[in-house]
Amino acid sequence: MVKVPWDRLAAESPKVSEALVTMLVLRLRERARAVDGSGGDGGRDLFEDTEDDELVVYEAKSFTGRMTAVRRRQVVGSLVSAARHQPDHWDLLVPIDHNPAELLWFEGLREQFPFVRHWRGRSWLDEKFAAYPDLVRYALQESSDYILDRVAEARAERDVLLGGLPDYLERASALHARAQEISPHYALHTTLGADGQTVVHLTPKGPTPDGQTAIRFTGRVRFIAGDEQEAARRRQFEETMRFGGEVELTADNLAETRLAGPAGLGLDQLTLASMRITSPRQEVTPPLRGRVIVQQPSGFPVASLSVDFTHRVLGTDGGTLYGSDMTGLMRVQVRFHRRDLSGQLKFSFVPPETTMPTALVPVLQLIAKSRPGRFMALVFAGDTSDGLRAPITTGMTPPGWEAGEARFWADAYDDLARLQNRTNQFFPVPDNFTRQDVREVKEIHSLLDGEEIVLRGETVSVEVISAEGLDQLADIRGGMFRLTAGYESMLFTIGDHQIDLGPCTETYTMDKILNMKEARRELAEQGHAKVIMRLAERFPAVRYLGDKRPE
Repeated sequence: MVKVPWDRLAAESPKVSEALVTMLVLRLRERARAVDGSGGDGGRDLFEDTEDDELVVYEAKSFTGRMTAVRRRQVVGSLVSAARHQPDHWDLLVPIDHNPAELLWFEGLREQFPFVRHWRGRSWLDEKFAAYPDLVRYALQESSDYILDRVAEARAERDVLLGGLPDYLERASALHARAQEISPHYALHTTLGADGQTVVHLTPKGPTPDGQTAIRFTGRVRFIAGDEQEAARRRQFEETMRFGGEVELTADNLAETRLAGPAGLGLDQLTLASMRITSPRQEVTPPLRGRVIVQQPSGFPVASLSVDFTHRVLGTDGGTLYGSDMTGLMRVQVRFHRRDLSGQLKFSFVPPETTMPTALVPVLQLIAKSRPGRFMALVFAGDTSDGLRAPITTGMTPPGWEAGEARFWADAYDDLARLQNRTNQFFPVPDNFTRQDVREVKEIHSLLDGEEIVLRGETVSVEVISAEGLDQLADIRGGMFRLTAGYESMLFTIGDHQIDLGPCTETYTMDKILNMKEARRELAEQGHAKVIMRLAERFPAVRYLGDKRPE
């Protein structure tokens, strides 16, 4: 177990031991935040707003030895200052394991300050620091044992690889572990890029580093004026810094730029070939549920969609909250500003490779209803305020879609979903689902409702296999006549799926035979002939289910 020499740290620099405890609490408590004590910390070195909306204050002291009368007065003074913030809990962090008298005094503080909770002493601190040896080594860089160990590792790096891959992996693992000790604030990972260049990844350990430990730019990030791509990169860079996100900068952008950060990283010595800035992703657990609502100017809702927000990123001026509906088809970003407490909504529709029609309808209805002149609102579950509300200035029609197309496909997928419910045959939307398929689905609904549907076309053809049959058709050439065809099973094909509607009847009324001479010649030569007849305009061909004509 790594143990901290508290007595030596307190003698050399009390602030170092307090800072060490602060870093430990920040690592342990992801929601904890440090207070800048340059003007006095107001009785709270660290504080945390818990998920239960409780305020917890942590007071770090560098005392070693015993809790003397002077030190007890300092603790009471900190408690008086902390009481102004009305905390729910207050913990003392001090590298002293209390004796019975000190414990009795500490517990007596609760009579005046009921929010006093834990005395976290030396044993507790050593136990927690054992899980984070990089914090201890960061504070004790001059340790003789530590230096001797590193000298031995350095000699090993210069030796030839005797054991092949196992030897290489062992050395790589040692280098990786050593890199993590450079700074307690960032984890370091290196890879080789496609061109052989070294790629370094710096990832914050625990919560996002504060202003004293964060990586900062010095100099100017340069963008080429008049270049559209550079202008877009500039906007992306500014938005990433202000509200979180991701941006990649080139060597030209960084020509006048240097990095500064925690001691030990040596950022100021690097020549940067390129840089990718990615905001740390913070998971929202459990997801924050909300509802996106399209409203009339009066506030009357015309469409809505439930959305779960699962993660966020932060910047200097605010942050961005990311979510989607339960299908993942509609993605929503909420950019919020800390200063004016305002927000902006951004939507993107991601067409799926395959999905059930019922999943598409709510999203497409929301898109169809989102028209200029209406309002878009976002209300979070349990929030009694009006949430975010802004006028819709441009529609949400996906790129490449025509106006009204979202409404068309919303209705089409709704019809397909209803058909599946009526026939108890369920399948995803076919890849080649066309407008012709949409019309056929509507016709199937009409048939199932007991209605007739009109068949398209101007002619009908029948196969004749005897001269008698052809003569019968010839005898009625002078007037209209009706032909009725019955089917034992009517199959409709939608994509790769067939729907059987059962028995079906079709009726045709013809007023002229168009190829009688050709049909007689074909019958004589081949023993069968195709007779083509013109459908009467006044009496269109119809289809209906069953074997009886509906009244």
